[in-house]
Order: sequence, then C-alpha cells, then structure tokens
Amino acid sequence: MSPIDLVNDLQKLVVSTFSGEVTDPFEVYKAKHKISDLCLALLRSVQGPEEYTAILAESCQESSALNVITSLNVADHIAESPNGQLSLTELSKKVKADEQYLSVMLSSLAYHGYFVEVGGFGSQVYANNEFSNILLSETTHAKDGKSMKDAVGLAADDGAKSTTRLLEAATGKGKESSKTAANIAFGFDGSVFQWMSSPGNEWRGKRTAKAMVQLHGMANGEIGEDYSWEKLATPIIDIGGGIGSFEGVVLSAPKNRDLTFKIFDIEKTVEHAKKVWSGKPQWMQERVSFIAGDFMQSSPADSKIPTPAEGAGTYVIRHVLHDWNDDQVVTILTHVRNAMLGSPPPTTSTPPPRLLLVEMMLTETSSRFTRTTSLQLLSLSGGVTRTEVQFRKLIAQAGFIVENVTAVRGVDLIVELKPTPL
Repeated sequence: MSPIDLVNDLQKLVVSTFSGEVTDPFEVYKAKHKISDLCLALLRSVQGPEEYTAILAESCQESSALNVITSLNVADHIAESPNGQLSLTELSKKVKADEQYLSVMLSSLAYHGYFVEVGGFGSQVYANNEFSNILLSETTHAKDGKSMKDAVGLAADDGAKSTTRLLEAATGKGKESSKTAANIAFGFDGSVFQWMSSPGNEWRGKRTAKAMVQLHGMANGEIGEDYSWEKLATPIIDIGGGIGSFEGVVLSAPKNRDLTFKIFDIEKTVEHAKKVWSGKPQWMQERVSFIAGDFMQSSPADSKIPTPAEGAGTYVIRHVLHDWNDDQVVTILTHVRNAMLGSPPPTTSTPPPRLLLVEMMLTETSSRFTRTTSLQLLSLSGGVTRTEVQFRKLIAQAGFIVENVTAVRGVDLIVELKPTPL
C-alpha cells in the first residue's frame, strides 16, 4: 500500500475508534492494535528498506539506554528533587555517572517521549512526564503501582545479553548444541529459572517475578473480567503459578472474589510468593494457599501435583508452557492429566476437573510485543511461542481434548481441556 492509502486507512480507524462510534470493548481493543500495525506499516513505507533496517538494527542501543537510565534511578532522583526537575550536572552527581554518557542516553529517550527537557531542547534540565513515571521504583514513587522498571530490567538486561548469543545457540556453536542463548551468555548450565534462584542470583529471580506482574498487567489486564472464572470449581490449582500475579488480577474483579486458589511451584518460588502475598489485603490472603512441588519430576507422584481427592477443583497452566520444549510440554501436561485422573479415579457422575491453558499464541495478526517477547523467551529459556495448531498437537499427545477456546482483551487465549480416560 502507498503512504497515502495507509494514512487514509489509519485516519478512518482512529476516528471510528476514539470518537465513540465503536463501543464494544473487544472491538476497541482489536482496533487499537490494528492502529499500531498501520502506524508501523506507514513507518516502513515512508523510511524504505535501508533506513528502516538500519534503525531496527540500532534499536538495541535504545534498549540499552533505557536500561541504564532506569537502573540509575534517574526518574526517582528527579521525582525526589524539591521542584521536580534536575539539571544534567545535578543528575550526574546524584547517579555517579559521566555527564556525556547521560546526555546522549537522555537525548535518545527524550526523542521517544521519556522525560521533558524544561525550557526546550538544549537546556539539559529534565523533569518527569507520563512515560518516565513508569520508570519510577514501584515501592516508592510509581503512581497506582504502574511501574515497568523490573520489566525493563528483565528485557534490556537479562534478555538483551542473552539475545547477543542467539547465533551460537541457533547454530549449535556453544560448548553443547543444547545450550540456550542465556546459557552461553551467562555461563551456566540447566534452566534459567534454576540459575535465577541460585546463590548470588536471587535478585534476578525477584526482578523477573516483578517483571511478570508488570508485563501481565500491561498485556492481559482485562483477563479477570473477560472470562467466566467465577463459574469454575474451586480451589483453582495454578500450576507453575510463580508469585501469584494471575491470582491478583483475577481476584481484583469483584465477580471473582469467592474463588480460592492454590499456587503450585518449586519451593524457593513458593517461599518468595508467600512473602509477596503477606503484603496483600487480608481478604485476598485468605483466598490463596501454596503447594511446593516440581512438575518436571520423572513421575507424576514425585511432582506432588494435587489430585481432586486432595482438594483440586480446576487446574490452570498460565504462561508456563512457552518456556519448555515440545517433549517437556508433553511431560508437564501428562503429569497434570495423571493428577486429574488420580486416586480415587473420577466416575461418570463425578467427571474429572477441567484444565485451562492460558497462553500467548502466535497468529498472523500477532502484535509486535508478542513477537519481541517470543524472541526474549527463545533467548532466555529456549522457549517457543506456539501457534494454536502446534498447541493442539501437543495437547493430543498428552491425552487431552480441546473443548473450547476463548479470546480475551490481551495477548492470551484461554483453552479449556478435558482429559481422555487413562
């Protein structure tokens, strides 16, 4: 399409979306993402292949600048200043970083709308704005808890360093062909999750847990409203539930407040989750309990996934399977299926619980965020963002039947599964 055609389509869509002409929340959600896609298509059309390619290749520099400015708590220092603004010299002294480095990085971010240069270009006196406010520390300054600081750290630190070794991982030129890009970049064996919980790296695990809350809130904030969670049998067993970001989102919707949850994860993660939930409102704490186990154990019994006889009502696996290869996904699903059909086995009058997969899936219209996140998953864990067809194949191998697929205002699909008999 020509730039004129793209502009015309973009104008029509913007007017219909933001004039109130479109009222259905799902249609508004889809329209906003279509607008983003049209804007990107217009940018490609205007810049052409050479300029667009050069800028895409250099976008890693912008990511690095965002990480440095966020890590140095620049937004926090500005917020803490008496008049809400600081000169470049003042910032340099407070964060103990070279003025010239700060100047170049702040200029790059200001171009993207982060911070305000008070008095106009060249003043080098900075104040916060809507965009730089999300770089504030979550516990001290962020408005309404909407910080993206940890998400920036995960993507632009752990993720970016891992991505630099994708070539070796893709071609098997690491010490072992099975190594992930993160294995090669940081020099560890095993899974990235084990590494992030190992001595000396616990801060990375905590940062990742916070980043997941921030990213899920951004990308799937309406999931609590858009699915009939309130109709599910409880307690809901959240397999690989991390620190419980899913529970926080679902329970925040008033219709879901009678639900109860059991968060199932490895022991270190469970202990961290308990600390996080100790700071939640009392009524929310009463809706959530914790179970330590490991769904990658060799046998279902060793995994300690609870059975219906142990109080399981519904099983949920959310944002877990994309971190594992196909064989491992089948193992995880099989362990869950065996737990669902555990002792005593269900009868015809008491059918087995449902399993819900809440996963980001790759489609033809998937957003740029979905695709960049897919690269990050690949770099950190060797994980894959699968298509629905690829998921259905693994689901069948593990002994499940797909009963229903529900779209929500987010990057996820909710897939309801029923186990086939043992």
